[in-house]
Amino acid sequence: LKGLREICDRHDAVLIFDEVQTGFGRTGRMWALEHWNVSPDIMCIAKAMGGGFPIGATIAKAEVMNSLKIGEHSSTFGGNPLACAAASATIDVILGENLPERARRLGGYFKGLLEEMVDEFRILREARGLGLMLGLESRIFIYEVLMKALNEGLLLLYSGRNVIRFLPPLVIEESHLEAAANILNKIFAEEDKKLEHVSRKP
Repeated sequence: LKGLREICDRHDAVLIFDEVQTGFGRTGRMWALEHWNVSPDIMCIAKAMGGGFPIGATIAKAEVMNSLKIGEHSSTFGGNPLACAAASATIDVILGENLPERARRLGGYFKGLLEEMVDEFRILREARGLGLMLGLESRIFIYEVLMKALNEGLLLLYSGRNVIRFLPPLVIEESHLEAAANILNKIFAEEDKKLEHVSRKP
């Protein structure tokens, strides 16, 4: 990201960050950009901003906003009084309860559990991510894993054909993460038996 900032500065280009999914504490910081200490010219935010109520916003440096003429920027999600009230209340909770720090702590705990699975099971390749925005990469298509997890009461989502994505609520309890890990350990143990001939090499 620092390299992108340097390139944009060199060519007088605008640097835009999309924090729609990563913002509001998801990665263990209020904004994901804080992990790299890079400032964009424009930042797009939404989703968690309204605590479930639809709202989005565009944040930009003064020189960028001042360069816009009437009609050059509009929003179908912006300005609704109820949505703004929901966003204000949501942000108060995120900051007041220090949910970014909670995401950092619980995400680190859960990522550790996932990394233990990677070390144990051939079927798995890598655990990655920040805070409570994590991915677990498998060496096989994970549809069957998702269905088995669903039957055990664990709802998961894929990213691509072989990555399980984890974006739980920032208020999730450690016990819930541990329960999810127990379910996954059971499933991966079953799936791993099918790949006893497979090397652990990438």
